[in-house]
Amino acid sequence: MNIVIANSIGKDKNGFYIIHSPSRWSEGVRSEFHWFAYYPWELAYLSSLLKKNTRENVRLLDGCLMRLDRHAYYDCIIREKPDFLIMESATRMIEENVSLALDVKRKLGTKLVFAGQHASAFPERLLEQGIDYVCVGEYEYTVLELIQGKQKEAIPGLYPQPRRELLDVKRLPWPEDRDVSRLAYATPGEPSSEFSEIQMYASRGCPGACNFCVARHVYYEQPNWRPREVADVVKEIEYLKNKYPAMEGVFFDEEVHNANKRFMLELTAAIIAAGLDRLRFEAMCDVRFLDEEVLVAMKRAGYYKIRVGIETASDKVLQAINKNIDIDIIRRSLKTAKKVGLKTYGTFTFGALGSDKAEDEKTVDFIRELVSARLLDNLQLSICTPQPGTPFYHTAQAKGWLRPGISFEQFDGGTQAIISYPAYDSRSIEKMKNKALLVRDHYFLKVKSDFWGWVRSILRRYGIFGAFIKGLYRLKLEFKYQWIRWHR
Repeated sequence: MNIVIANSIGKDKNGFYIIHSPSRWSEGVRSEFHWFAYYPWELAYLSSLLKKNTRENVRLLDGCLMRLDRHAYYDCIIREKPDFLIMESATRMIEENVSLALDVKRKLGTKLVFAGQHASAFPERLLEQGIDYVCVGEYEYTVLELIQGKQKEAIPGLYPQPRRELLDVKRLPWPEDRDVSRLAYATPGEPSSEFSEIQMYASRGCPGACNFCVARHVYYEQPNWRPREVADVVKEIEYLKNKYPAMEGVFFDEEVHNANKRFMLELTAAIIAAGLDRLRFEAMCDVRFLDEEVLVAMKRAGYYKIRVGIETASDKVLQAINKNIDIDIIRRSLKTAKKVGLKTYGTFTFGALGSDKAEDEKTVDFIRELVSARLLDNLQLSICTPQPGTPFYHTAQAKGWLRPGISFEQFDGGTQAIISYPAYDSRSIEKMKNKALLVRDHYFLKVKSDFWGWVRSILRRYGIFGAFIKGLYRLKLEFKYQWIRWHR
């Protein structure tokens, strides 16, 4: 059989380029210079698994990486003449992805399999629309058993069968690197990655339970953290570096890289022993586990940056979103990381459960404090979007806080709020996020000590024209910040 594994459409009907991350949140951007592509990790693991365990002709296609709109992606898929089309879609793009898949089915009689975030939240609805099979939760082995011909009633995770148990990540082959180069995702790469870095995964899962988290609640449905074998992680790094001499580093873009101290000490020691510490590493970490001994070991092994989810400076919001952390711990942990010599990156969100104008203002003030004190080198801002399947979504739906008449394409964590609280409406949430953006960029510009180094990195990443566009954008934001400041 011909089997096509397909990531989302890469350019929507309104001309937005899609930054697709269904295990977190996806967004659309107008300009190619604000776009990048996340590696579709679960689809990539599935591709390798099928190629290893079946004799079928398996092909991975990534419409996001290729920036293909619906029509171009349709032509690309049709050329493969798939007997099975397996797609992963976030809610943001579900309507266009389903429409595309159904057109392929009408043309070729292709069997359609949908998996991922939206499929796990609305499996029955997708079946009613004409999708043949819907996977719920982690789907690699569910799809494998389906392709191998197992009776669908006996396949856990294939709706309406119960979910399967969480998989053993140590059994998975390395993710796809035949149809689509993993290095391709480093060009231009994640915006805050300073080197040509391949996205990798040393673990899967999170021991936390933030109520807006898609990965924790939709994919895994329980707190968990599953590390790979350290030796296997190091072998994968060696393989990738040998295959791609231009590779400069690794971005461990998992939920929580540092959940276990022993694992981190063993991994960093193994990286050094293999002579891989000449590479540059960064990782998504949990701020609560930033142990100084581990941070020192990370620095010695070539790590240059850690990323942490801070989300809010409001104790009220932290409690409401079920994130058990103290603001002083964040300050201390960031100070320790900077003392060790690591760069830091924080994520913040606005409009989360428990928010109001006063509580989200605390987060804006905290951003100003952390940047001014040089405790953050980069930060990401989002609008907390109640993605289907999460407790946040169920609460917002039950309370009537979802804006009336919203469409799925509005479930975009970067551009608009789809939730309105009685005393804090969607427009106010959007204004607060935009205010934080102005504060962020102004204070980073104010404290940036290596201005020309920053300019060189922009030129390297985007070229002269792209750097010009980026410069105009930053100038516009600074002008807007000063205008608001002087006209308050």
